[in-house]
Amino acid sequence: MNEQTYTEFWTGQMLEIITSDKKTYFTQLIRHETDLLIQRPANKQNVPMLIENDLDVTVYFHDDQKGLCSFCSRINRHDNGKIIMTKPSRDSIKVVQRRQFFRVKAAVEMTLVLPPAEDSNEEEGEKLKITTHDISGGGAAFLSESKILEEGDAVKGILYLKTDTEQGKVEFNGKIVNVMKQHNQFYKTALQFIDMREGARSKIVKFCIVKQIEFRNKVKE
Repeated sequence: MNEQTYTEFWTGQMLEIITSDKKTYFTQLIRHETDLLIQRPANKQNVPMLIENDLDVTVYFHDDQKGLCSFCSRINRHDNGKIIMTKPSRDSIKVVQRRQFFRVKAAVEMTLVLPPAEDSNEEEGEKLKITTHDISGGGAAFLSESKILEEGDAVKGILYLKTDTEQGKVEFNGKIVNVMKQHNQFYKTALQFIDMREGARSKIVKFCIVKQIEFRNKVKE
């Protein structure tokens, strides 16, 4: 097998790019043959990356089996406007520890399955239709008028991810990590995703990036 062939790359895959001065940008793969053809990278504020030829960067991506991976690359912008990154060899791709996910405020529809009551013989508890307050690749939070869960409770559910251009859903298992009463008398409940496959988590991360860009674009209008 050619050492430049890496099957984990796929068209439309989200990539996170870190420059030498620690600035973060996001992009997607357009083609992944000899080199990596990418969209113009932009930061969370949707500001395009200033491309200097032979720009050294560190690239992060999510492998469905290994989790978060990284490799060193170099970016060039051709005369035809195409932006190319050098493709790594398999040996140069490293598995890295997960960094903190950025969180965005987003009203996402969520079906939440509560734990069964103690005196119940049912395997599952009540199903609730909830709208999230915020979401990240690591978890989500929602507001409620009453306290419906306790820290440590195990839950599961479905997130319905919808942007201006596409929609999808992600099933998850979760654990309640925080329940706090707010000044407006509402309770804010935070849950952490547990044992989530990296492909599903990547969908949520992509959704967060897109929603952040959508929000920034609307602010500028």
